[in-house]
Amino acid sequence: MLEAVRSALLHEARLSPALLSDLAGLEQYIAETYDSRSFVELLQNADDAGATRFTIKRAGGYLIVANDGRQFTREDFESLCRSAASTKTRGNTIGYRGIGFKSVVGIASTVHIISGDLAATFSREKTSEDVPGAERVPLVRIPHPLGKDELSKVSDVLDPLMRSGMTTAFVFNDLVANSIENEFSAFDPSSLLFVRNVTKLDLDGSGSMVYAVTRHLIDERTREIDIENIEAFSEWSVIDQQGVAIAFRRDGNSIVRLIESEAVVHAFLPTHDQTGLGVKIHADFSTDPSRTRIVLDDRTNGHLKRVADLVLELLNEVLSGQGRQEWAGMIAALVPTTDPRLAGLQRRSFNTELVAALKRRGEGFFEDLRCKPSWLNEIDFEALSKALGVRAVPRNLEQIKGLPELALFMGAKEATLKELGPGIRDLPVTVLGAAEIVAHVSHQYATKQADASQLDAGWRVWPIKGKLMSLPEAKELNTPLDQEFVDLLAERSSMGLEPKRLISAICDEGTSLSLLPEAPSAMLESHAEEGKVLTDSKRNGFYMQRSPAKRWRAAEEQVLSIFAAQGWSVEDVSRQNVGYDIEGSTPQGERMFIEVKSITSPGEPFTLTSNEEAVAREKARSYLLAIVRQTEKCLEITFIRDPAQKLHMTRQCKKWVWECAVYDYEPKQFPFE
Repeated sequence: MLEAVRSALLHEARLSPALLSDLAGLEQYIAETYDSRSFVELLQNADDAGATRFTIKRAGGYLIVANDGRQFTREDFESLCRSAASTKTRGNTIGYRGIGFKSVVGIASTVHIISGDLAATFSREKTSEDVPGAERVPLVRIPHPLGKDELSKVSDVLDPLMRSGMTTAFVFNDLVANSIENEFSAFDPSSLLFVRNVTKLDLDGSGSMVYAVTRHLIDERTREIDIENIEAFSEWSVIDQQGVAIAFRRDGNSIVRLIESEAVVHAFLPTHDQTGLGVKIHADFSTDPSRTRIVLDDRTNGHLKRVADLVLELLNEVLSGQGRQEWAGMIAALVPTTDPRLAGLQRRSFNTELVAALKRRGEGFFEDLRCKPSWLNEIDFEALSKALGVRAVPRNLEQIKGLPELALFMGAKEATLKELGPGIRDLPVTVLGAAEIVAHVSHQYATKQADASQLDAGWRVWPIKGKLMSLPEAKELNTPLDQEFVDLLAERSSMGLEPKRLISAICDEGTSLSLLPEAPSAMLESHAEEGKVLTDSKRNGFYMQRSPAKRWRAAEEQVLSIFAAQGWSVEDVSRQNVGYDIEGSTPQGERMFIEVKSITSPGEPFTLTSNEEAVAREKARSYLLAIVRQTEKCLEITFIRDPAQKLHMTRQCKKWVWECAVYDYEPKQFPFE
């Protein structure tokens, strides 16, 4: 075998020494692009050969890499010597380019191979002697016979390995010390996740580390894989379908989300590209020559579609209660790292293309799914959804960070009062839920977003003496509402007079006074203060006449209540990530877009995201910046119209935001009630 391959390659080299020199340059390029990946390349070759054991052992000035896989055939040996001449079939094996072994040039100057009857060596010095006309020569091209004296130098280490059942060994001499140390320190045990055969890996460098891999088949698409060494134990669930796989990190029976640096794409071996989710994703993606970066070609896009289909299927199973109970953590792991609605604004990458594929493949997938509305608690929403047969995000998943944004991105919608109304009529809600429903409708009515009929008078949401009643029943009793309910209502009502006005609109003012005879200080304003002008500035084109500010309310809520009190028609859109927090119209009908920023001291810098800055430039004078500061006694708000034009902002590398440290702080004060 050795002589036949050697003769052919030597003949070619002597006919064209210049070509041999060119191959030396190609080999050097490969070694540089495969920096610190020689070990994983040798691991993949061993796995392709069916090896179950893989050993890397440093002995003196030598490095020995051995496996117990299939011995070299002539075709294997010839493809190793040549460049891009692999006999492997893409998709059936990890390697297929036929260039990965050239990476060893970066770790040693001499390489010996022992496999069955094959005993060969690669040496530039010997190749230069055989082809004197070449200006420079590659290391791995022309094989030479391996002398017994060379083997004897490592026989005390090599012989026990071969007797233990190892069938193939590579012996590296004249090592590049720094490269070897980098290889040992950079080795990623998760490289074992998507190999097919290796179950034991022994790394014996400055210290010994043995990894044992256990694979259990759970069902036709699920494997549980444990990777264990003396220092660590990692558990994984790998779901494989249509040639793509998603690996979830487990902690016992629970699935845990991977941190961004660990959540990388694997093209059999780990790349430097992140998945954008809290999982590892594997498929036969196209990669660059170094196999560290994903190439977004047609083949990769085809696999991305299958990954998206699998993600959607898993999301649907868990959201529908069909998945395994202990896999609820799967949802958290599948939520994108960044808001998926921003993917279109980011540089094209694997994760932006995956988000786009999820959007395309998931069209219509979640249109019937309803998310909890911001104005209703989880317990009542769950009860109402079940009673009405509404497909809703389960309560135990509602608090998963990023899930509502993902669900809305995929076509789900927040449940509306109209959808939940039939359940409210038939199902008793909690006192908290009743207060939230009344506060929500009161606010919608007060800000002219809905009329009073949105609250059905037959709903039992009016508690008197511990019993929930309909409004006609409560009117008949002519008794004040329970104080607990009134207090809860006060906490959630953006304007003090909202609930009273709503009751008056549905029934009459007398009923309003009987149910809410005395307004608590946190809820109602005194008539003396109602007409007081707290600021008379027309600088931004509007007046501020009343103060509905309440302590410790979120800044966005404070600003919303201020504008609503002045007769603006306003809506909180802060969860929609549209570049501002509040959208609405002035009493004169002018459309305005308000971004709220909270500060703790005058002059404190605030930041705008790139999205907010871009929208501010687009909206110009229709964009209003509200800088909010809460003190012990009052709420201070500085209004800046057209901030993109008026303010000097510096672009800072904090995930690229726009920072402003210089602005006129001339606040209008709104005393707390």
